[in-house]
Amino acid sequence: MAERKKAATTKAAAKKPKSEKPAVLGGAVPEYANATAISKLLGKSVRRVQQLTQDGILETEVPPGGGARKYRTCETIQRYLAHIEQKAKETGEQSKAEELTLRKLEAEVALKESQGQLHRLKTAIAEGEYIPAEQATEELEEFMVSFKRFAMAIPARAVGTLSGNVDALAVRAMERAMRKELETMLAVYSAAGRKEAEGEA
Repeated sequence: MAERKKAATTKAAAKKPKSEKPAVLGGAVPEYANATAISKLLGKSVRRVQQLTQDGILETEVPPGGGARKYRTCETIQRYLAHIEQKAKETGEQSKAEELTLRKLEAEVALKESQGQLHRLKTAIAEGEYIPAEQATEELEEFMVSFKRFAMAIPARAVGTLSGNVDALAVRAMERAMRKELETMLAVYSAAGRKEAEGEA
């Protein structure tokens, strides 16, 4: 019985598989590696490694001893890192280009809005809705002169209706008082107009 148990133990020990080789990352890095090993090194799927190979980013070759095509381990990692760096650089440049494009579009929109406002203003001036500032000033001055002349004639016309009914001295006094009042009012009006114009300027 003991001999059978010993024989069974010996047989089981003989069937125990040998320990597997270390993972790719353990020990010395092999010169060549298959897609599975490369995928583990890069942290990508095997399908992604194959896609990178199809895109020409990674390359395979037949090892010196022949057999299936494999990747040069160190060279493959270097090529992948270079690809990542280039991609990051292109992404940064693309972001800058997009920002510049956005600023250019904003400037173009602002320019078009300004051109539109200028066109509308020119159209309004051409249609007579606006007149040049110099012309407006001259016409206003002419109006004020005419208005002052008209206003200062009011006292004489007003007291003229009183002739024969009121003493002549009283009539002249009334005329002087009315003229003085009008002059004061016109002076205040002119001063207010100049102050408002200066404030707008």
